[in-house]
This record gives sequence, structure tokens and C-alpha cells, in this order.
Amino acid sequence: MKQPQPSLTAFYSLVQSSFWMNFCTAVSFASVYLLGLGYSNSSLGIVLAAGNLLGAVLGTELSSQIDRSEKLTASSLMLPLLILQCAAVLPLLLFPVKSAATVVSYTLYICFTIAVNSLNLKLYTDALHHGCRIDYGFARGLGSSAYVLLSMLLGVIIEGTSIRSVPLFGLLLGLLQMLAFSLIRRKLPADASSPGKTDQRGVSLPVFVGKNRKFTVLLCGIALLFFAHNIVVNFLINITRFVGGDTSTMGLINGFMAAVEIPVLLLYERLFSGKDPAKLLRIAFVFFFFKSIAIALSRTIPTLSAAFLLQAPSFALEAAAIVPYVDQAIRYEDSAKAQSLAFTMTTVGSVLASMIGGILYDRAGVGSTLWISCAICACGSAIALLGMETKGEPDRQADILK
Repeated sequence: MKQPQPSLTAFYSLVQSSFWMNFCTAVSFASVYLLGLGYSNSSLGIVLAAGNLLGAVLGTELSSQIDRSEKLTASSLMLPLLILQCAAVLPLLLFPVKSAATVVSYTLYICFTIAVNSLNLKLYTDALHHGCRIDYGFARGLGSSAYVLLSMLLGVIIEGTSIRSVPLFGLLLGLLQMLAFSLIRRKLPADASSPGKTDQRGVSLPVFVGKNRKFTVLLCGIALLFFAHNIVVNFLINITRFVGGDTSTMGLINGFMAAVEIPVLLLYERLFSGKDPAKLLRIAFVFFFFKSIAIALSRTIPTLSAAFLLQAPSFALEAAAIVPYVDQAIRYEDSAKAQSLAFTMTTVGSVLASMIGGILYDRAGVGSTLWISCAICACGSAIALLGMETKGEPDRQADILK
């Protein structure tokens, strides 16, 4: 029997913090950099959508290859991917001009940034599989805290310097990610950084979807939930103005949302230790719907702020519980692609919201759009609940049909 390994929570927290700080720089400050160079909002939207979609596809494909290969691991792919991320940022720092090369570079920067998280999640699964202890919720909570702090700091720095601070921080944070990865890799057991010694290998993505039908239903539900979620978050300024606020009010509401989310993430292990993550996810899916109704009904700044208190039992609880749930519901040999797919669905929801949300706000108005979001959220909640596994009862429909 393997001796239990020491906790790697501190090292994994650095992995999560460096990732979410870089994500903040790449995605949240894309508008600052690209609009500052003279690009239109339409061009910005194309870069964001393309970068997110390419990153989702790349992350899922890398994860699928890890599951099926006897040689590839998250550890072996992480450093090359981070080097590519830094290489994509370098032209943005050296040549801050409006050009086709800038569009390509920034799209690839976002792509590689998104893909890194798939490997981060696989590192977590590998560590647990080999007896290590990681408090994922705490690490994820520190990641969110780091995101908020960097967002505030970088905004001030850009105001005092120039938009070149965006790629500069992107490069520095890429190096920090490399450091975080090298530190946790040294602490992992030797066999956790090597291909698994098992006769079973992961299956291809189409076969995985066929064999895990309930999980695929869950993924569809998550995509719809985050479609509805991001119709609100991605266009929060419209909703804030609708209830009588302005840009500064939106900033305060954004900070309030983070303040509500972070304690749940940080204290997840202490609050819900021993609880079935499937039950917690069901609660989160229901509260996504309650939150969407509360936002749609809001007509003042206080009521809108109160509605965002439901970020805690919805978004924050889902973010903390989904990773251990996938680890429990899906066999280890397919864990990389399963974790990547769960994260990818949040990205798909965000991309759909970015593409469709603006049209809805322009044509239907804020009030109608929020009620449409409620309808989408209701469908997402229902579908996600249908896709949940009962503990100890894995999905075997495809095998039975054989």
C-alpha cells in the first residue's frame, strides 16, 4: 500500500494563482490593449472568440492525447505549452502596432492561455491518483483572489504607463507559471510525472462521448448555464445602467461578486469535507436559476447587488465542486479529457454569450434579454441535473447496449 504523500496545496495554489493572473491579463485586458491600438469592438470580439475557441479545442485535444498515449503526460507538455504562450506574447511587447501579426499573436496568446488550464487540472488529478493531498477549493480561491488583485494593480499601472504593460505582464506571468510548474513537479511522486503503469488506456473523444452519455448531457447543461451566466457578466455595464448605475458602480459590483465567491472557494474543503460533490453540484445548478431570476427582477442598485449574493451557492460552489466530481465520476484513464471538457464548456458558454448577447441587448433591450437568460438558465439547470451521476452508480449505458 502506498504511503500517503504530503499536501501539495501550497504549490498548487501558486499554479492556480499564476494561471488566473495570466488569464486576467490575456482575456480581461484584451480590450485595453487592442482598443488602445485602434482596433474596433468587432475586431476585439473576433479575437476573443477565436482565441477562446482555439484554446478550448487545443486543451481538449491535448487532454485526449494524454489519456490515449503511453508517453505523453501533463508534466511533459506543460513547459512547451508555456514557452509557446510566452512566444506569442513577445511580438505584442516588441511591436505594439495595429497589424495582422498583432491579431494572430493575441489570438494565439489567448489560445495557449486557455489550454494551459487543461493541463493544470490533469496535474491535480495525477497528484490525487498517486496519493498526494490538494485542497482544490482553497487553491482555486487563491487563484480568484490573485485575479482580482492583479486586475486592480494592472489597471493602475496601465493608467500610469502605457498599454505595453499588458504584454509585459503577460510575459512575466508566463515565467511565473513556469516557476510554479517546476516547483510542483519536483514535489510530485516520480510515477505521477510518468505515464501510468496500467494496461488500460484512455479512449478517443468520440468513444468517450458514447461511453459517458450522462456526462455528455451534463456538459451540455453546463454550456447553457454559462451561456446564461455570461450574458449577465460579459455585459454587466448594460445591466448596471439599467438599474441606475454607471461605470464606477459596475466596478463595485464586480468587486462585490468576487468578495462573495472567494470565501466559498477558499473554505470549500473545511465547509464540505466528506460531502458528496454531486449533491453540491445539484445545489449549485438550482441556484444558478434562482440567481438569474433575482437579477431579472432587479430594478435598483441594492436589489441587483443582493441578487449577486447568490454567486456564492451558484458559480463559486460549481467552480469548487466540479473538479472533484469529475474525478469521482470518470475513470482515471479518461480524466484529462473529462476535466478539460468540463472547463471547456464554461468557455463555450462565454463565447456564445459574447456572440449572441450583444445582439440581444441591442434588439430586445436589457429587461427582455435578462428574461431570455432566465429561460436559457432554466434549460441548462434541468439538463445538467439530468446528467448527474448517482454516487456509486457510474454510467454504463453504452456497455449495456453492447
